[in-house]
Amino acid sequence: MKSRLCLILVALLALATPTAAQELGFRGWGPRVGATNNPDQVLGGLQFNFGEFVPHLRFQPNFEIAFGDDFQILSVTAPVHYRFDVEGKVTPYAGGGVTVAAAKEDLPRGRDHTDLEIALKGIGGVEWPLQGGNDFFLELNVGFGDIQDFQVLAGWMFGSGRRGSVPKPSQP
Repeated sequence: MKSRLCLILVALLALATPTAAQELGFRGWGPRVGATNNPDQVLGGLQFNFGEFVPHLRFQPNFEIAFGDDFQILSVTAPVHYRFDVEGKVTPYAGGGVTVAAAKEDLPRGRDHTDLEIALKGIGGVEWPLQGGNDFFLELNVGFGDIQDFQVLAGWMFGSGRRGSVPKPSQP
């Protein structure tokens, strides 16, 4: 089942990429911090903006390290964000991605157990520009699998300069 899901996601990405492959490329990076539920953890990580596949659909992979509730989780997520074209400086987005995570559970008497998990994430958030071409965001992730049920995050994207972002209509 997991391999079939991965194959479908790869096929969808392959169909979207040729039309706007020239828009892909490194656009910025930044830290992300937050908290999770089930297990209850704090997390930190880095994210990268690699531009848009097609208009409004941005590739923004990240990796995170989470601690707490007798677990340590190291995860890598490959999400795409659809950025809605709205008036104003705040840009809402929604999307999803595939997460691969190594989850280490601390067991009694010094024993540990580590599992490799693959899960899906639903993602929603808002971002807005800061001075100097950087962006700030707030995000909620919903997990579908055996990793975390929810994540609440805040973060920055340095050097993005609003490249790979939704163009705002010009004023007459």
